[in-house]
Amino acid sequence: MARVLDIKDLYVSFDTYAGEVQAVRGVTYHVDEGEVLAVVGESGCGKSVTAQTIMKLNPMPPARIKSGELTLDGIDIIHTSEEDMQKIRGKEVSMIFQDPMTCLNPTMPVGKQIVEAIKHHQKLDRKSAQQKAIEMLKKVQIPNAEERAKQYPHEFSGGMRQRAMIAMALSCNPKLLIADEPTTALDVTIQAQIIDLLADIRKEMGTAIILITHDLGVVASLADRISVMYAGKVVETGSADDIFEKPSHPYTKALLNSLPKHDTNKDDKLSSIPGTPPDLIKPPVGCAFASRCEKCMKICKAKQPPIFDLGNGHASSCWLLHKDCPSHLKEDKE
Repeated sequence: MARVLDIKDLYVSFDTYAGEVQAVRGVTYHVDEGEVLAVVGESGCGKSVTAQTIMKLNPMPPARIKSGELTLDGIDIIHTSEEDMQKIRGKEVSMIFQDPMTCLNPTMPVGKQIVEAIKHHQKLDRKSAQQKAIEMLKKVQIPNAEERAKQYPHEFSGGMRQRAMIAMALSCNPKLLIADEPTTALDVTIQAQIIDLLADIRKEMGTAIILITHDLGVVASLADRISVMYAGKVVETGSADDIFEKPSHPYTKALLNSLPKHDTNKDDKLSSIPGTPPDLIKPPVGCAFASRCEKCMKICKAKQPPIFDLGNGHASSCWLLHKDCPSHLKEDKE
C-alpha cells in the first residue's frame, strides 16, 4: 500500500511566559492508504498537537516546529507556505474536530457551508456544488438531506452536527481524514453510529484515517494499528491485536485495565492510574511514566528507554523489555 503520511522524530514546542512547553518530543508514526491508525493517550499527551501540525493549524508563534520530518503524500509539510497549505487543507487532508458546534458557522445553513468548502477546492458551479453537498449529507446518513441542507447548525442534534462535519471533511475526497475525539461529546449509541460511519467511509472511499482518542474501547473495532502516546512521545505501537492481546508498555496495560469489564460485579471499583502526567516545561530525563509505574527501576528515572522491536511492526519504549531486566519484573501480577 502507498504511504499517505510519514512522521519521523517530530518535535513541537510552545513558547509561553512560564517557559517552553515541549508538547511533542520525537513522535514517529505513519499511515498507509486505506488504513485506520488510532492515536491513544490521556489529555495533554500531544496527540492533538501532532495532528494539528499535520495541517499546520497550531498558531506559530507560540507554536514552533523544532525539528523532524512530516511528509503528506510526498509533500514536505514543515517547509510548505501558508498559501500552499490553504490548497492542501480539505483537498489532501481534512479534520473532524471534537466539538462541531465551534467549527460550524452558526449564521450559515449547513448545506451552504459544505458548498463553500467544495467550491474552494473544486471547479464546480454553484448548482453542481449544491448537488454534491446534498449527496455528501446522504452519504453520512442524514435523512431528508435536501431539507436538512437548508437548516442551521443549532437545528441539528449533536450527532447530526458531527455527521455534517464529516460530510464537509469528505466533500473534496481527501487522502487522509483526521478524526480528533469525534465521539467524546456524544452518548454511547451515537458513538457507535459514528464509528460505524467511519468504517463505512474507509471501505467505500479508501480514505486513510487517523482516529485520536483517550478511550481504547472506542477504537477496538475500527483501528488497524494503534500508537499509544504519553507525555509527548509514542511509547508503544502495533496492530490492534498486539495492543489488546499482548500489550508491552506499563502505560498501555494501565489504560486497558481502566476499561470497564463486562464480567465485573456492581461493587467492583474501576481501576485507575495513580499520579499525574509530568510537567512538559521540565520533562523528566528518564521515562516519563516512571513516577506512576509500579515496576519502576533506577534506570527508568535516569535514562530514556530506547524503542524495542517486538516483531511484526510491534514496538515499545520500556526498560522492562531489555534483555538484562530481572525476570520477576517482566512477569505481570495476576
